[in-house]
Amino acid sequence: MQRFLRRLLFSPTLYVIIVLLVAGWILMQFVASKNLSELRTNYGPAAMAMTLPMHIVMALTPFPSDLFSIANGALYGLTVGTLLSWVGWWIAALLQYALGRRARQDFELDQRSDRLPRFLRDLPIDHPLYLICIRQVPWLGMHIGSFVPGAAGVPWKRFLWCSAIGTFPGSLVMTAIGAGIVQLA
Repeated sequence: MQRFLRRLLFSPTLYVIIVLLVAGWILMQFVASKNLSELRTNYGPAAMAMTLPMHIVMALTPFPSDLFSIANGALYGLTVGTLLSWVGWWIAALLQYALGRRARQDFELDQRSDRLPRFLRDLPIDHPLYLICIRQVPWLGMHIGSFVPGAAGVPWKRFLWCSAIGTFPGSLVMTAIGAGIVQLA
């Protein structure tokens, strides 16, 4: 147990996660106090360059990033909004995958995988169907579907294309909600 705690305290992954949580909390407070439509009014197309990084940071945290996709639909319409949402979630997925890879190294998960319960060892984490479908699980699916494959050593090329496909349906649905809200108003 002491060895694990020492590894945890010296793990860069832990500190990146802590920084992301703090940044996500600050960003959530900022977004709650602002009207995102003001960003578009004040900055025009440059507002996309501001909202995309915010979306990525929020998607890296457990805080809801769906609101950015809904806002993208309301502000930019279905096509551009979906593209922005998809890019935001895809980049966040790649960053979470990288965190998982780093955690694999920090905690020597290769040597410890034989200690996992059998049902976890038998999960087909590297199968494309798993990598695409896990992202459709609300709230945690995106996080689990990115961090765990990185920690499990799934090849990055497979993760790259599977996450690109897997993030698209949620991007389209959430953006369509935002675009639909504007149509109703």
